[in-house]
Amino acid sequence: MTAPDFRTALRARGPETWIALLGLGIALSPTHTKIAGAAWLLVCIAGAVAFFRLPRPVVSATPDPVGAASRAWVMACLVCAGLATGIWLYWPEPPDTLHAEFRLLLAAAATHQLILRASDPEKWRAFTLPATALACGAALLTIAPLPDKMLLPANPIPWAVSMAFLLCVMLPVVLGDPLPPAHRKWYAVSVAMGLLAIVVCHTRGAYAILVWAPWLAATNWRRAHATINLRKFVVAGFAGLAILGSSAWLPSDPLRLRQGWSEVVTAERDGNYSTSMGARMYSWSLAWTSFQESPWVGLGGKERLRRLKEAGLGAPDPERAQLALVRKLGHVHNQYLHSAMDGGLIGLAATLAVVAGLGAAAFALRRADPVASRQMQGVLLLHATAGLTNVNLAHNYYAVMLSLSVAVILAGAGARSRPLPQPA
Repeated sequence: MTAPDFRTALRARGPETWIALLGLGIALSPTHTKIAGAAWLLVCIAGAVAFFRLPRPVVSATPDPVGAASRAWVMACLVCAGLATGIWLYWPEPPDTLHAEFRLLLAAAATHQLILRASDPEKWRAFTLPATALACGAALLTIAPLPDKMLLPANPIPWAVSMAFLLCVMLPVVLGDPLPPAHRKWYAVSVAMGLLAIVVCHTRGAYAILVWAPWLAATNWRRAHATINLRKFVVAGFAGLAILGSSAWLPSDPLRLRQGWSEVVTAERDGNYSTSMGARMYSWSLAWTSFQESPWVGLGGKERLRRLKEAGLGAPDPERAQLALVRKLGHVHNQYLHSAMDGGLIGLAATLAVVAGLGAAAFALRRADPVASRQMQGVLLLHATAGLTNVNLAHNYYAVMLSLSVAVILAGAGARSRPLPQPA
């Protein structure tokens, strides 16, 4: 094949090449932060190419719920980045402070262009489930041989929550979408591997997926068997939660629930904050008190770091020792209180804009594509609850995986909601 022929063939196969590379990047994203970042970059480049090279489709009189969901996500990320930039200008911070906000915005804008301009969206949908299923398997293979979860490619908390995002993509399809039996079996295996990876990681911030998964299964069962007694349905739901909660009484405490409760009791009773939950409790109280001092614009990141590093330094030796772990923290382990302490109500609004964007996208998809809507609801639940015990947006890996998860959902919804081309 001559060089011109090769270039012509490559140009003709361009979309498939991009999709294959993106699918590979998503499949291997749990194994290394650089691979996840490369997949995020591919989405951004593909969106830019679509914007500059592909024509904008003719506006249709028929409402486009997928486009509306994509626009809602872009606007939410734009509001988040704008407000965060305002706080950054008011309280000059280190140059990496805005990484997460602009990573979300760039990927959201690129995904929106792909949704609007991709000529054959079914090709984009084709890679979403296989790539995500492989990523669930890669997550288990990544963490299973490690002697310590701190050896993961990223901080264990955002890593585990990011793996839960992948399950949010998989579960509604496995439980509610019509699939060939063989496909459903292998996808169910990948879901089990993803859940096991999260359990092995012992990260409580991602445990909302362990509640959402049985709830989703129960609601799908209810939808398919409309004659089921509602009282039995509710009882079954509480029974499932009780089974999960009972793990705290097992000798090994596999979910670390008993350990977490013991640390809370110790902190409340003895004032000992030298544990994971104890340090969180102290930092939450510090953040709330600091927010009340300056509720509109907060105190800035530098002041937050100073107060954490100086916690207990002027106290007697026993109290100072009990706050040693707090002095090692860089943030207050709560996304909402962290934003409020640094940027007041403006900073908090930036954080809540992301939550609102996910909710608006899920609402826009509810009728056009219920499966995609439930996928987005799962991501919303995990993002909102995981932020209660950690500042996940402080980690670039988390922002990248959140961007990729939303992009995968919207790409799948964009293909699912449009009619397939009819044969000539």
